[in-house]
Amino acid sequence: MSQIPCFVVNLATATKRRAAMQNMLTERGITPTWFDAVDGRIMPEKEFAQHFNAARAAIEYGPMAPAEVGASLSHLGIYRQMVEQNISCAVILEDDVILDRDFSEMLQTESQHSLASTFPATEPVMVQLTHVERGYRAGAIEFGSRQIVRPHSGVWLSGAYFITQAAAKKMLEALYPVWMVADHWSLFERKGLLTLRTMTPNVAWESADSQASDIEATRSSRRKSRKSIAERLKRMVDAVVVRPFMVRDLPRHTG
Repeated sequence: MSQIPCFVVNLATATKRRAAMQNMLTERGITPTWFDAVDGRIMPEKEFAQHFNAARAAIEYGPMAPAEVGASLSHLGIYRQMVEQNISCAVILEDDVILDRDFSEMLQTESQHSLASTFPATEPVMVQLTHVERGYRAGAIEFGSRQIVRPHSGVWLSGAYFITQAAAKKMLEALYPVWMVADHWSLFERKGLLTLRTMTPNVAWESADSQASDIEATRSSRRKSRKSIAERLKRMVDAVVVRPFMVRDLPRHTG
């Protein structure tokens, strides 16, 4: 049976991570497509400036570390490959995640519980495969022993996710040159680039290697924007009405 392409982002210097990831993928019966990550920390200054919209980043997000810019360029590079090679959908992994034992079943294009058969290439969708805290009760899609739901809480992390070609195309067009981190998924949805979904219980989680992330060590603290009256009212309604009656906590699976 054929599988959805499974891209793995890996720095050329991170040989131990690549070996560990390869071993796990082999055990799961998954053949990866390795993508050489962009290391923004060693990119020549002139080249870095060509790929990074610092002025827009300062307005929309704040200061971005070179490692963050490199990570964003890496994911955008995969999106570009999806568009140029007409890849209908893909799973994208970073080299510091662990996958559940049945993960390969979700990659089978002919399986009843395949992500490819659940979301067509023309629908701009991203499905988070790592843990999200809360999700809406209504509209859940049964997916074998799991469900795919609409997330309620903020969605971060780019360690493991499924994305359609339509979403990849929109992300590529909107985010290059880089002005935002790769994993601000809730913002991307608000800007109309994609529709967010999450799988529960999650089928991927961060490994011990993620605690030594090259990006986290260089992140700058972000300024907190002042909330408008409308935003404060929305939060109040969410706390009093939405969360108690329309939302549920999602279980965290770690193997």
